[in-house]
Formats: sequence, structure tokens, C-alpha cells
Amino acid sequence: MRKDSRSRGQAVLEYILMVVMLAVTVAVIIRNSNLKIYNFWTGLARQVASPCASCSKPDAPEF
Repeated sequence: MRKDSRSRGQAVLEYILMVVMLAVTVAVIIRNSNLKIYNFWTGLARQVASPCASCSKPDAPEF
């Protein structure tokens, strides 16, 4: 039997749609977790870079 050329086109279209859905999902995850990661690293850097043990830590920047 000969394969129908439409099935090959459908497979390419499904592959493209899958890649687009994956890219959108990754973009949403990165966008939503970006602030949490920033706050974590900023807090860690403020603790490590404090001038002395009894000095107060400066406030984190507000977004």
C-alpha cells in the first residue's frame, strides 16, 4: 500500500503544534518562577554580603 501524502503533512503539523505548546509551557513556567528565584538569590546575597553580624540587612527591592 502506498502512504497518503496527507498523513505525512498531518504528522509535520502535529509536530509543529507540539513544539509550540512545549515552548509556551516553558515560557509560562519561567515567567512565573522568575521572581521567586530572584528573591531567593537576592536574600542569599544579602546574608552573605552583610558588613557585620549585628548590622541590619537592607530591604529587598520592590517590584
